[in-house]
Amino acid sequence: MKHDANRHFLYPVARPFSDDYPGSKIRTELKAEQVFDSVQITLTYQVDDTSISRQVRDSNARCVAMLYCTDTLYRQSIQAGFDSPFEIVTSVPMMLVRNKVQVHPVIVAQKDIQQLPIETAHQEYAGMSFNIKAGQPLAVDSTWSFYVDPIQMQSIFNLNTDPKYKSDEFEVRIDPTEKYIDIIANEKTMSWFHKVRRDRNLALPSIYISSLITVLSEFKERSKEVEDILNSYPSDGWFWSIRRKMDEIGITLSNDSGKERCSLMMAAQRLLTGHETPPFRRLLWQQGEDSND
Repeated sequence: MKHDANRHFLYPVARPFSDDYPGSKIRTELKAEQVFDSVQITLTYQVDDTSISRQVRDSNARCVAMLYCTDTLYRQSIQAGFDSPFEIVTSVPMMLVRNKVQVHPVIVAQKDIQQLPIETAHQEYAGMSFNIKAGQPLAVDSTWSFYVDPIQMQSIFNLNTDPKYKSDEFEVRIDPTEKYIDIIANEKTMSWFHKVRRDRNLALPSIYISSLITVLSEFKERSKEVEDILNSYPSDGWFWSIRRKMDEIGITLSNDSGKERCSLMMAAQRLLTGHETPPFRRLLWQQGEDSND
């Protein structure tokens, strides 16, 4: 559910620009980072008011948020775990969101609260008693917004399992009529992939650099097809994502455009680098090496 931090409530609610709880504030901090094929989100809550924070610690209330993408209309309720009641940690697949994403933080009652403690509330509530139903807010913070780059090379891949492959080997399945490229391995190898992809220093120069080289070889051949065929490919799929990214960076795989031609290896490195650290320098850092170049 989405809450307006400035709306009127019939009982005290901690929120910005309100004196329902004088001297007490709710503050949240959002960290959102694109990590390969997902957006990693951490939302922390700080509540000065002891009566509200006590409700959270006693599991009578919970820190939750509504995540909403204005472009894709994707909506998801996220919530803190019981082991870290004032922190939400979650991830959202890149395929579900793009451009502007909003996060609406709120602390809601987990269960009906009989006679909400209001000893720290504004004096105008003195002598009053409030029964709060499950789902009603105790605290609301202002909305956060962040932006997701829809053209991120790592986001064009899907990880899928297939038992026919041996352990420690994987295949890349490429179909230009599909939005995503499948990286396929058996369950054991895929479980390792899922662990490795959280570490950019290791995943970029291992899983993704080799997969992208294979994809670029297919991309180079497909680029020779007539425009009618090319335009039949999904506009938000991997083929056009690569073409837009290559145009943005200014690289080409042929001599036809007058630009300096890149090899598949060099193009893959530059596509995965963007404005970040080059993939193989990340691998050196992973091994404890240092480079001043």
